[in-house]
Amino acid sequence: MAEEAEKEAGGGGGGGGLMKIIIPVVALLLGGGGGYFAGNSSGSKQVEEAKALQPEPKAGEVAKDTNAMVGDMYKLEPFVVNLNEPKGSRYLKTTIQLEMSSPELKAELDRRSAQLQDVILALLTSKTFQELQALEGKFRLREELLSRINALLVNGTVSRVYFTEFVIQ
Repeated sequence: MAEEAEKEAGGGGGGGGLMKIIIPVVALLLGGGGGYFAGNSSGSKQVEEAKALQPEPKAGEVAKDTNAMVGDMYKLEPFVVNLNEPKGSRYLKTTIQLEMSSPELKAELDRRSAQLQDVILALLTSKTFQELQALEGKFRLREELLSRINALLVNGTVSRVYFTEFVIQ
């Protein structure tokens, strides 16, 4: 009788010790898995947002392999500009390449190099650190550059703007 009372009071052996180990391990695995999936979903969300900012092909256009369709490039000299900040403490260093619609456009871009630099400098110095920090800000800047540069051109267009260097300090 004394043995039965002791088993009931003691919890019946070493099973309770095993549960003290299993519960924290399961909780740790669930927490780590949840963190992993939360991190992955926010990363993929940014990629989806970036893709949404990319222009979609218009109706009637054939979707082409963009790697096979890269045009001739026109490399501009690096730009180092102060950003539009209250204390003027931040600057941007960027190198830009323009994809030309035709090789004949190179001659016009050479002739208009001073105009190109002026348009690009004016736009870059109007931007703040907050505007350029996010990925969508860089996409917006790329679109603004494209439209302003194409407004200057007569003998063709620039089809894409590429940042080959983009450093904000």
